[in-house]
Amino acid sequence: MASTWAVCTAGFVHILLGLSVFLSQVPDACSPAPQLASYIFSGTVLLASAKITLFSERYTHLPDSIQFLVETMGTLAILEFCDLYVWCRVERVIHNSTRLLFLSLGMDPVVYLEQEYWILVVPTTALAASVLYIFTRATQFN
Repeated sequence: MASTWAVCTAGFVHILLGLSVFLSQVPDACSPAPQLASYIFSGTVLLASAKITLFSERYTHLPDSIQFLVETMGTLAILEFCDLYVWCRVERVIHNSTRLLFLSLGMDPVVYLEQEYWILVVPTTALAASVLYIFTRATQFN
């Protein structure tokens, strides 16, 4: 299991500071959905990375600072990959599906663009919360 400090440091760097260490993100690569769902999904990824072993028992003789650095960098890599390549694609699918659904049901495109942010709140947040719930139930996270 990764240390709590390493996981919290990676979460602080990626979520709160908004820095990408390994992967660069193109502006507007994801959908215009609110960030709440992205934060929930990132929290789920942090919980998952806290459950896996990132530093082998074979190398525990190395200093704690090396172990902390390896676990932090590993958690950052996992977090950036999942956010940019998994969650952004899921958000784009939800965005395109809701746009197609509402416009095909006859909603005025101008009204849709005005309300798009609020329309995307429900499906993205519900999906992210569902992923978090399923993960916590599957791993019996205490």
